[in-house]
Amino acid sequence: MPYAHDLAPDERRELLRIARATLREYADSQRIPPGKPHRASLVAPAIVTVALAEGGREVARATTPEERPLYRGIQEQLVAAVRAAGGALDDDRVDALAIAIEIATAGGPVQFAESPRAT
Repeated sequence: MPYAHDLAPDERRELLRIARATLREYADSQRIPPGKPHRASLVAPAIVTVALAEGGREVARATTPEERPLYRGIQEQLVAAVRAAGGALDDDRVDALAIAIEIATAGGPVQFAESPRAT
């Protein structure tokens, strides 16, 4: 069953914030941070893809093999993409990586990404 929610801009920002926090926590401790959002739209089951880009070039992407709670799928696939990208994950690289998220919906994929980061 495809993801049925229409994410508002603030929900998209929240998912990107969760992804960025997961990236930082994983870089520091190799763990996914605990906790989950309270909005039904952010915990609903979904198929999700997370892509990482560095210097404007995609370096890795990972997709959930089955539906997972949306926020959790993003966290897990972010970690899978980091592992696929390889290399050291120091503070400079964490800051250099850009995150994009794609959610499979009945109306087609919904994509959103972080704004380019100032360096």
